[in-house]
Amino acid sequence: MTRTVLIAGSSRGIGAATARLEAARGSQVLLHGRTNSEHLNTLAAELGAPTFTCDSQDAAAVSRAVDEIAEQGYAIDALICTVGSVQQTSALSGDTEAWIEEYRSNVLGPVNFIRAVSPGMTTRQRGRIALVSSIRGRDNLASPEVTGYSAAKAALENVTASFAKALAPTITVNAVAPGFVMTDMASTWSADVRRDVASNLLGRAGQPEEIAELLSFLTGAGASFITGQTILADGGLDAR
Repeated sequence: MTRTVLIAGSSRGIGAATARLEAARGSQVLLHGRTNSEHLNTLAAELGAPTFTCDSQDAAAVSRAVDEIAEQGYAIDALICTVGSVQQTSALSGDTEAWIEEYRSNVLGPVNFIRAVSPGMTTRQRGRIALVSSIRGRDNLASPEVTGYSAAKAALENVTASFAKALAPTITVNAVAPGFVMTDMASTWSADVRRDVASNLLGRAGQPEEIAELLSFLTGAGASFITGQTILADGGLDAR
């Protein structure tokens, strides 16, 4: 049976890489973007996949999008949620609103998607959910330059464990915490970040396709005994 995978935040980067991987493996991919962007439409044309747009921070809009998916005859077997943002939020100064925005984007966005898709999964007695955290959510790798983002990703790891408990035993919920990955954001890396990249045990940045492999695994049959976990994929930076 073909499985149906909703990839929230699939316009580019890790989300787009995951969509391509899932499509190549025969999944029915459902693409999501905040807006009907050129990136989203190009990917949809490439994969022959339907698209759905909504602001992940708007719970009602997310719910409507998931209802639209159901109305079109799709039953979501897996949710892979890559939505989020990062901006400068200094530990010692800066705009409080930026911290709030980081929480809305990196925590409430995924929560809204989980709440929207999980009732259908519960009814069908099956479901897999995978979220994207970050190494910045770990205490020893938290950043004083993007503290709002670090705090939000730490919260997302708690969300992962909380939803795993709430939705067990029918639905598994896990997360991946990538290290530095060659997405569009790489162009903004500081000299300090580039030194960190070079100093991890593998001596390089990750590729979006490498994170996609792990997200695909966590939402597949092979990960049926894994839930409530956040798995590091950081080239050995944390170990180093």
